[in-house]
Amino acid sequence: MSTADGELEALPLNQDALAEAVGMTNIERFFHLLHHAKALVSQYGPYTKHHNTTVFTRTRKLPQRPCPPNPSLWDLALSLTAAQDCAYTAQPDGPAKHDLDFFMLLWDSAITVLEEILARGSLPGESFGWGIFGLSAGYMHPPAHDLTAQNIFSRNKYRLHAALCMLPSLDERSKNEYTVSGKRTTDVLTRARRDIHTLGHIILHEFRLGRWRRVRWLHAITVAERWVGAFGLRPQEMVRQPVGKMGEIKSEVESMPQKKAQGKHVTFRFP
Repeated sequence: MSTADGELEALPLNQDALAEAVGMTNIERFFHLLHHAKALVSQYGPYTKHHNTTVFTRTRKLPQRPCPPNPSLWDLALSLTAAQDCAYTAQPDGPAKHDLDFFMLLWDSAITVLEEILARGSLPGESFGWGIFGLSAGYMHPPAHDLTAQNIFSRNKYRLHAALCMLPSLDERSKNEYTVSGKRTTDVLTRARRDIHTLGHIILHEFRLGRWRRVRWLHAITVAERWVGAFGLRPQEMVRQPVGKMGEIKSEVESMPQKKAQGKHVTFRFP
C-alpha cells in the first residue's frame, strides 16, 4: 500500500478496518477483511509461532518498506497456517494477538460465505465438485489409532477426483463429442455427475461435522474467493488480485488444483 509519490501509506488499524465492515454484506465483508489481512502479511509477515509453542508472532516488528502490493502466496500460506495453529489458545496481549483475532474473523467470514453460496443450491455440479475437492486437499484428519474413517475419507476424495476427470470440460472437448458417440458414453457421464453429487455431499458433511475447523484456512479462503468470483457475486468496487494460483496451495501430501473457468462452470485442475 503506497501513495502516488512512493511513500508508504499508513495501514489502517484492525479495529478501524472492522468498523468499516459494519453494514456490509457477507461477501463484501469477506473481501474487505481479506484485503486488510493481505496488507498485514505484506507489512509484518510472514507470521509464525514461537518454537514449540502456540504463541503467534510477527516476523517484522516494524512495517516493511517499501511494502509490496500483495504478499507472496508462500508468506500468506505460512501466516494463515500459523494463525490456524494458534487459534483458540491463550496469547500474550499485543499487536500479534490483535492480528490473530483479525485472521480468525477472516476465517469466520470465509466459512459464512461458503455456506451462503452452498445454501443457494444453484452451484453447477462440476463447480461444486471441484470446490469440494479443493477443500479436501486441505483437510486435516483427526488423530486416531483406527484409520478406518481416514481411509474412507481418502477413498471418497479420490473417487470424487476420478469422477470429475470424466467430465468433458477438463480437456476442453464439447459435450456433444461425448454424448453423440452412443449410450455408453452418456451412461459414463451420468454416473460421473451422480458420483460428484453424492461424494461431494458426503465430504461436505465431514467438513461440517468438524465445524470446518479441520480444513486449512488458505484452502477455504481461496475456494470462497474463487466461487464468489466465478458466479459473478464479487462486489465490483472490491475487485482485488486473487489469493494465488490454486495449483500453488500445498497440503501435506498434494497441491490444491488450479481453477479453470469454462462457460458457466468453474473447475479446478492440476497443472
